Amino acid sequence: MSVTALPQDARDVLEMPTADVPDIISALVHRREFSALMRQIHHDLQSADPTRQSSGARALRKLGFPL
Repeated sequence: MSVTALPQDARDVLEMPTADVPDIISALVHRREFSALMRQIHHDLQSADPTRQSSGARALRKLGFPL
């Protein structure tokens, strides 16, 4: 897989193909950008907006993190 646009937030994670998750995580870690994505997703989880909370939770599940 050729990773051109890496996810920046929960919405990007939810839009990417599930089959690409391992390669995208590897690319994010290699570029030292995985922590920034996780920080953004956790920010969504702590939001007062239920839609953002839901998106954050679904993004974490898609990345392989159980809730």
